Amino acid sequence: MSNANNIVVMIQRARREQWALGQFNMSNLETLQGIVEAANESRSPVIVGVSMGTMRHVGLNYLKGFISAARSEANVPLYFHLDHAPDFATIESAIEIGFDSVMIDTSRYPIDQNIEAVRRVVAFAHAQQVGVEAQIGETWDEETGETTTQKFTDPDQVERFVTATSVDYLAVSFGNTPGRWKGEAEIDISLLSRIASRSPAPIVLHGGTSIPSTALKEAIRAGVAKVNIDTAIRQAVTRVLLAQYTSAPVPIDPRKAFREVREEVKKVVVEK
Repeated sequence: MSNANNIVVMIQRARREQWALGQFNMSNLETLQGIVEAANESRSPVIVGVSMGTMRHVGLNYLKGFISAARSEANVPLYFHLDHAPDFATIESAIEIGFDSVMIDTSRYPIDQNIEAVRRVVAFAHAQQVGVEAQIGETWDEETGETTTQKFTDPDQVERFVTATSVDYLAVSFGNTPGRWKGEAEIDISLLSRIASRSPAPIVLHGGTSIPSTALKEAIRAGVAKVNIDTAIRQAVTRVLLAQYTSAPVPIDPRKAFREVREEVKKVVVEK
């Protein structure tokens, strides 16, 4: 289907109507196929997230082909988003191969330096009709699940940051724990509400896997309009491969195992 870029409009609509657009992170071909099949079955717009680890694993040229193929298979709005890009050069490369949305993550910088880096990306991306996400505060590391960088978002910085950068959607930290493999996050809905009330831009929730459904609904009511899911998909892949390769008969053809991976990913995405 045609994929005219309106991801920013879609996320703004989600915020107005108090629902959230799901971002599901791919790791390889089969996880991407499972995400697209789930989107088609659910008749729901979907964002395919690409982390820096996935970009390195797949490679830019293959990603370019994946993006084209996925769009041709999708019967619903399908968007590709670069997650946690560390620098401008990476953003340029992603936009060049067809990403609809990018995240520049300079949240570890002091606020003024963060603003400066985001403004540069916004000017470049908006000229090409690409949406931009940025972050204030630091969450767990999404790739490793490490907890050493968690720093809650200061609500007093939110309006200034969004206004100064013209960023389209804002990722925040309020106890959410991206990359968490076990247990549930203890999120601060009150803090999230204060953040959202001061943000001209829709709010992005990273680490959606570890947030219980009731709390997730509260977060959406508070102003979250984009929810990122990654760990649940990795868990699905791990479950299938462990089951396939630790019981007899072990599949000789790896395509059998990866067909099962694709189906399990589809089930998880449909559920989420």
